[in-house]
Amino acid sequence: MLLQLALIQIVTFVGLIFILRFLFYNHLNSALRRLRDLNEKALMKEAALREELEKAKAERIAEVEKGRQEAKSMVEAAKKETESILAHSEEQARENSRKAVLHGKEELDKLRQSMESQTAEKAIALATEMIRYAFSGDGRSSLQRQIIKEITGEIEGLDEEKFSVGTGSVRISSSCPLEEEERAKLKDLLSRKMKTDVEINEDVDPDLITGIVIQTGDLVIDASLRNKLRKVIPFLKNGPGK
Repeated sequence: MLLQLALIQIVTFVGLIFILRFLFYNHLNSALRRLRDLNEKALMKEAALREELEKAKAERIAEVEKGRQEAKSMVEAAKKETESILAHSEEQARENSRKAVLHGKEELDKLRQSMESQTAEKAIALATEMIRYAFSGDGRSSLQRQIIKEITGEIEGLDEEKFSVGTGSVRISSSCPLEEEERAKLKDLLSRKMKTDVEINEDVDPDLITGIVIQTGDLVIDASLRNKLRKVIPFLKNGPGK
């Protein structure tokens, strides 16, 4: 009886052990499967997260590189613009300097010409007074006759085309009244050159000192001593070798 009871207890204990082992094994397998699933999900999430991190890192690097390139482009553009502005400023400064120098030269030339003109006029005025004092009325008349003789010879040698601008009316200004013979000779000479019967209009201009000025249309023949002085004074000032 005791033996049977012991066997029953042993069998019951062994059965209980198998039942517990079966239950524990299933529970353990289930837990392991859950752990494996969780691990796989964690690995997948980790991989996805790593991929996202790599992608974000690549995007950040790309943004940084893009920003660096844009900054470099902006610096280059600013540098070129600065160089262009400096070059333009330098060119403008050189141009302004050149214009200032040219303007200064022009003003200097104008001043020099004005001074030379004033000096020449003063020299002519002084020479006029000296000649008036040096020559008597008869002396100036004699000099005028000589000048008229010279100018008639020069007119004889002029081409008739130069007198085509004439109008048939000739104005003769002289330092003293023309003699009748001189007037007639000039009228005949000019009529032949102009191929028409010219009309002589005479007036007396003492400022000519001596000599005559003939004008017809746009043609002017200045044979006055005053004009000769205007021509010779610059030559005397500059010298024959200049």
